[in-house]
Amino acid sequence: MKKTILLTTVVFIFISLRLDAKPEGGISFNFFYSSLRPYGEWIQLDNDLVVWRPSGIPNSWRPYSNGRWCWTSNGWYWDSFEPFGWATYHYGRWYDDDNYGWIWIPDYDWGPSWVEWRYDEDYIGWAPLPPYASFSIDFGIHFSIGWHSNYRYWNFITYNRFCDHRINNYLLDEQRVEKIFEHTKYRTNYYSERDRIINGGVDRSFIERKAGNRITEREIATIDNVNDYNRARSDRGDRVYAYRPSEREVTESRNIDRFDIRRGDSRSTIEKDKVRVSLSRDASRDLNLSNERTVERNRDANVDRGAIQRNENRNPNELRRNIQKDQPSRNVERQRNAARERAPIFEKPNRSERFSTSERKIEPRKGQSYSRPTPRVEARDKGPQRSTSREKEKSAERKR
Repeated sequence: MKKTILLTTVVFIFISLRLDAKPEGGISFNFFYSSLRPYGEWIQLDNDLVVWRPSGIPNSWRPYSNGRWCWTSNGWYWDSFEPFGWATYHYGRWYDDDNYGWIWIPDYDWGPSWVEWRYDEDYIGWAPLPPYASFSIDFGIHFSIGWHSNYRYWNFITYNRFCDHRINNYLLDEQRVEKIFEHTKYRTNYYSERDRIINGGVDRSFIERKAGNRITEREIATIDNVNDYNRARSDRGDRVYAYRPSEREVTESRNIDRFDIRRGDSRSTIEKDKVRVSLSRDASRDLNLSNERTVERNRDANVDRGAIQRNENRNPNELRRNIQKDQPSRNVERQRNAARERAPIFEKPNRSERFSTSERKIEPRKGQSYSRPTPRVEARDKGPQRSTSREKEKSAERKR
């Protein structure tokens, strides 16, 4: 009995670790941010969800529409012709928001593609997995809500055009998709094999029978340098290239000090508590660090900006007069500050630095008091002399 309980506990722990394990990663939010910034804008929705929205796309655009499908050792691989495709079709999830349109939510896990499938006897279709879909090694794709995507999310095509080089030229229009959508079968077929995520999708042999031709398996050439990847994309041919950034590139991207992320101007229709992508914790941490650095760097600048704003609201003539009036005092203060900076630290002066003869202080005599004025001796001595001379003059007149 004890052995059975112990064995059950070990199996439970092993399954839990497998569920929490992540396939090969090595990506970061900073790297996504710097790489995708030229092709769209980053938006922070409802304060805690950071998404990316492509720019310069038509209103009828949908993810996974400009490229081709290739069968590889990782299953169905989406070979995108768009410059942002290496990231948005192999990491993360897409969502068609009622207020923002198509937005992409980044995630860590790399896959050959992240789509759900539909098919019937004549057509095959695919749509991007939503942010409510997560992948686990043992159970494949799992949805956090009862998900049922709208037919407008889907790309449909005939089997004989499924592996064409320019697949977007043969996609069905929206009216035809609406007619066939409810009659198609639904499928997701993801699994793991030797630490690789496989998108089995609709069975390859089934598509070959419907298309009437054989589908060649292609090898994925992995490139870890963005410049080499861009050169390879320009001369694609029949080869398939996948860009997986190197550790050096990812590490260098962590030095970003400021993120240009716009605050959403309306509420998103995403159910945030049901989102299952995991990169949000990295984005929140990096954004908080960036905000702290920005606040600390611009604290004094904000004060100066407020003073400038107050000056702009004043009369220009009055401001000019005040500046001219304050200029002399500012110059004097500037000179004083410069003198203070040049002045040496005070020490006891030597003989050559002591006062000169003209500046030397006069020492008081010993025994002399400065508490009250000294009596004038001269006035007291001359008094009797002046009185004696007058008496002599009077006596002389009397004699005459």
